[in-house]
Amino acid sequence: MKTQTNPPSRTEFIVLIAFMVSIVAMSTDIMLPGLADIGAELSVSEANDAQFIITALFLGFGLGMLFAGPLSDSFGRRPIIFLGYAVFILGCALSAVTRTWELMILGRVLQGIGAAAPRVVTVALVRDGYAGRGMAYIMSFIMAVFVLVPMIAPAIGQFIIAMSGWRETFVFLGAIALIAAIWFAIRQPETLCTELRRPFSFASFYDGTKQVLASRIAVGYTLAIGMIFGAFIAYLSTAQQVFVEAYDAGTLFPLYFAIAAFSMGFA
Repeated sequence: MKTQTNPPSRTEFIVLIAFMVSIVAMSTDIMLPGLADIGAELSVSEANDAQFIITALFLGFGLGMLFAGPLSDSFGRRPIIFLGYAVFILGCALSAVTRTWELMILGRVLQGIGAAAPRVVTVALVRDGYAGRGMAYIMSFIMAVFVLVPMIAPAIGQFIIAMSGWRETFVFLGAIALIAAIWFAIRQPETLCTELRRPFSFASFYDGTKQVLASRIAVGYTLAIGMIFGAFIAYLSTAQQVFVEAYDAGTLFPLYFAIAAFSMGFA
């Protein structure tokens, strides 16, 4: 699909990038109200096993983030974003039709791998086109959306589940990913010219990783962020059980979750 000759305006660019990033945030939280239903229908051995639906996504996300950036530097921004969306939609399809727990987890891992591409490469897109205060403004808006979406995602998920069922949450995720991919394909041109691309090789990937690990500052910050993010994943995975089963939140779970998300975002 060819892009239009004229690139999008800054306003459209910001909205497009924010929409692409919001899908990543949405995919982590939208099925929280349905975790118990998913676990029951797929016959998990322990109630806590339903939490792997969240952790499997982040496992794939972490794997995808390792390669999305270097690949986009080698092959361009657009191909890697399209590849990411294709993998994400495939994962959504598997999770939507699965009759087994193993296929559900595989689908979630694929969703994480696919979601990593738009999450990582959109930052490169902003960096390619903007610098200084302009880049800071766009990134601050995008991060605001990234914080806001998790506040409303469980409410959207609960509405979809009430109207049709938990499988349709994955259909919804796949549909909005397809919309984002089409919008991106039509309106956003390639931002990395051929002359600036760097050949990808596992040797260069290994060398870059070794350089990062050789820096105590980089390793220290990475460990700190990892501990913070690990605690957040633990909270996210257990939130539905804690609010619904321990505190009998029932249908008010999305509201309580939104309040907690707002407080974390405000902090």
